[in-house]
Amino acid sequence: MVLAYLSAPIIHSGLRKDDFCTVVIKALEDKRITVFAPQFLKPAEPHIIYKRDVENVMKSDFLIAEITNPSLGVGMEIMLSIELRKPIILFYNSDIKQLSKMVLGAPGKVLFVYDSLEDVDGILRKINLDNLLVLKCAYCNSHVAEVIDDEFHCVECGSTISGVV
Repeated sequence: MVLAYLSAPIIHSGLRKDDFCTVVIKALEDKRITVFAPQFLKPAEPHIIYKRDVENVMKSDFLIAEITNPSLGVGMEIMLSIELRKPIILFYNSDIKQLSKMVLGAPGKVLFVYDSLEDVDGILRKINLDNLLVLKCAYCNSHVAEVIDDEFHCVECGSTISGVV
């Protein structure tokens, strides 16, 4: 069973990305991937949320995050995923003027820009999410590869990647 962790802003209602999360959950569940999405859980005490979310990031096979609007919680989940060498798939809306330099420079991630939720759905449906790994592409800025027929392929540009994991 493949487990994905879905990260997006929760606290500030104006920054929530519930429609994005719903599209991601549907696309992943259609691929028989289990999704942990704290956005749709009932409120809990902060120490319970911290423990629960850290445990679920640790159990996950990869993390998907919406990063259009800065969020401390999302940043913590991304950093934990980097430390654990989990593949990270980041999405941001094309309307954004600038991304965090920390995010841009981080290893272990691939960045996708989207204009519509249909873009997000299409991107996720093209990737072999059952078998992702952290591996730098020599041809683009991606650090996430998918395994197809025993070959590593960049999830961003599709190039075949050779190298040791």
